[in-house]
Amino acid sequence: MNAINNMSTPLSKNILEIDDLQGISPNFDQLKILSQETSQKMETLIFAKDKNTLKVLTTNNFPGALTTLLKNLEDKWYTYEVFYTSPQWFTYAMSRYNDMEIIAEQKRKEKTEQKEAAGKWAIAMIHKIFEIRDSMEPGDFILELIRLAFQTWASDLHFQPQEDGVIVRIRIDGVLQELLTFTHDDFRKYLQKMKFISGTKMNITYLPQDGRFAFTAIDTYGKERKVDVRINFMPGVESESTVLRFLDSTRGISTFEQIGFTERTHEILKRNLEKNTWITIFTGPTGSWKTTTLYTILSYLNDGKRKIITLEDPIEYEVKGIQQSQINYNKWYTYEIGLKAILRHDPDIILIGEMRSQETAEIAINAALTGHLVFTTLHTNSAIESIPRLTSMGVKSYMLAPSLNLIVAQRLVRKICPHCSTKRDANYAEQAEIQDTLKKIADLDPKLAVSFDGKIPEIVGCNECNGTGYKWRFAVIETFEITDDMKKMIVDGKIGIDLYAKARENGFLTLQEDGIIKMMQGMTTLDELRRVL
Repeated sequence: MNAINNMSTPLSKNILEIDDLQGISPNFDQLKILSQETSQKMETLIFAKDKNTLKVLTTNNFPGALTTLLKNLEDKWYTYEVFYTSPQWFTYAMSRYNDMEIIAEQKRKEKTEQKEAAGKWAIAMIHKIFEIRDSMEPGDFILELIRLAFQTWASDLHFQPQEDGVIVRIRIDGVLQELLTFTHDDFRKYLQKMKFISGTKMNITYLPQDGRFAFTAIDTYGKERKVDVRINFMPGVESESTVLRFLDSTRGISTFEQIGFTERTHEILKRNLEKNTWITIFTGPTGSWKTTTLYTILSYLNDGKRKIITLEDPIEYEVKGIQQSQINYNKWYTYEIGLKAILRHDPDIILIGEMRSQETAEIAINAALTGHLVFTTLHTNSAIESIPRLTSMGVKSYMLAPSLNLIVAQRLVRKICPHCSTKRDANYAEQAEIQDTLKKIADLDPKLAVSFDGKIPEIVGCNECNGTGYKWRFAVIETFEITDDMKKMIVDGKIGIDLYAKARENGFLTLQEDGIIKMMQGMTTLDELRRVL
């Protein structure tokens, strides 16, 4: 509906008949100036505005009240134009109040639906607000886009500049999918808003910048909560590449079973958590839930009887009862400086976000050798590869070996949708691969023997999984427990095939073997394991 001032043919008379009134679409913002009850009593309403001139419709049956109204409008520096109609046609005009309530209720409903949209409905809502973005304030639009992106259950949101525009993508269950495309000019105004809310410098475009901010959204449990965001801006050719990572505290601390630990791997981990000293290392690429596992461990160990200190870059989730410290390279607060300070605070348990250098590794090792239980992360492709990685960093094997406790490697795979999954016959090559893997597993530990009927899980796709066939993720895990024999081998420099052979003698299962076991349990597909591993 358009107001009078937006009509293609303006009113040319001051006495309006029913045909005239039917051709008018009132401006509801102006209609609200007088309540429905007051308008009914006065037989007068305000239905439009042209610049500062209000359009007034009246029967003039109550001239005293009309005069008072017009005087009040003049006192507020309004001008006005009065139109007259009959009581019969005025009754028709009053029906527009009911239209206003219907539209207002519809808007309230749409706003509620938009607020509560989740999964594929959130994706649909993103496309809907994208179409009307020019009618929204840039700050309102970009925050709503970010909120809805989170409610698709994405882990991160990407704005990736290309030659012909900026592609918007979300990562759901580890896989990127394209949503929208902005022009470069269109994106720049939203980029400035994101810089402003994240506390980064708006005039810096030639250096990477990190920022943080928070917003409220509906989480996976349907509850409204605060969501923290880490945002990074990186210089590009046409504009800055921007990535937002969502830090939802409800996803930060899980149970070991939800992460992907089986009864066997959980027992190995738990056995090593009960020790008072030595290092446990978690390996894997970025985004493999290493931090999630570490926070779950700290939550498990946080019994109030031991002092726990963390050194993180950044602090992703705040945990009550734990002393957390954030690295700040801009202020010369490094892992090395933080670790030296931590040891003066007499902790029982130390979490080091990542062993990034020889000095960091050696301080962590010294902490482990002097009576502290240390947890940290490292970027390697497998658990056993952590040892040559550390020695190549310059860590002495005679220091490394006695400090090691357990090394855990993780990879995330998508979980098959429980609502639409099915099974299919494995082809010849698949059968050979699975049977060979299952034989190796059974040879290592007969308790882990799994029967194979020639069928494997297959994805289908439905509304619940947005047609992907997968919903959520879990970790495939390998646990490399360091025995005394292995420590001697590390000191002797036997950190290749000999160490692997010794680990296999002790029942070590690889990521691939753990994945095959979970596939046979119907948790994922062979294609997904091949994609990740």
